[in-house]
Amino acid sequence: MLKEYLEKTYGYNEPIFINEIQLDSMNDNSLRQSFQRMVKSGDLIRFDTGIYYLPKASRLLTKSYMDPLKVIIRKYIRNDSSTFGYFSGAFWSNQLGLTTQMPAVIEIVTNKEATKGRTVTIGNQAVRLKRSSITISQENAELLQFIDTVAQMERYTELAVQDATELLKNYIRKKGFTQSQLNAVIPAITGTTAKKLLEGGFVYEFTPE
Repeated sequence: MLKEYLEKTYGYNEPIFINEIQLDSMNDNSLRQSFQRMVKSGDLIRFDTGIYYLPKASRLLTKSYMDPLKVIIRKYIRNDSSTFGYFSGAFWSNQLGLTTQMPAVIEIVTNKEATKGRTVTIGNQAVRLKRSSITISQENAELLQFIDTVAQMERYTELAVQDATELLKNYIRKKGFTQSQLNAVIPAITGTTAKKLLEGGFVYEFTPE
């Protein structure tokens, strides 16, 4: 039964992308019709075009709710098999502790975007998408994210330069970034950012190999 498959594979209040589902017992047309019937019966909720979720109300919320951030992550950052994007800008600076401000628009750099920048809306959340200068993967996503943070540090941080620099150096140590990883993403580093990496002493925190 389709509902049992969706429960086992995705669970409740989690994004289900219909174009990712491949069942031997059901072709695309039959799958779409089954989804439509489940939506009509209330067993499934349509979040956006091609995106659904199995509803389950919590004790606090009498109505089922799916966090748009889950959809954003699965659509533009990573799924169960690969990583293809990362958070950037003020949103990520907030997550790191560089700023207490939470922006209205979330910035993401992703392989799923072909333009230099455009804004889309996922649920009620505005998202600014930008293409990456090199292909993002599970191996380099966190380092590319860090390099972007260094490049934009003065723009988003509320901390003194020394405190922000130390916070980011600690982040390098925590993640265990290596010099070989840094060498692999050199094509993504602009001259201005390279200067910041050197002058801030960040390059000396990368583990030699």
